[in-house]
Amino acid sequence: MRKLVEAHTRRTLERQGNATFRGFDNFRKQGCVEAKPKGGPIESGQHDCYYAATFVPQPGQPPLTVNGKGRFRHTDKGITFEDLGAQPR
Repeated sequence: MRKLVEAHTRRTLERQGNATFRGFDNFRKQGCVEAKPKGGPIESGQHDCYYAATFVPQPGQPPLTVNGKGRFRHTDKGITFEDLGAQPR
């Protein structure tokens, strides 16, 4: 779970021109629930998971922790991650 979220965060920040992301200092899964369908049929193997991630602090800056939610799906290529949002705390 951590590796998927870190990889997604790295790609997102690089697209924004911020290539300084080195990884999370701390990552904690807070829980998962079976994903609810969005008007379509129920697809098994999908879970919405909540997490807290603390970024490695930049020099002279305090650490930043975000609470996030992501959808994890089992596919024939492995597990995929869809970002459902994160908020600083």
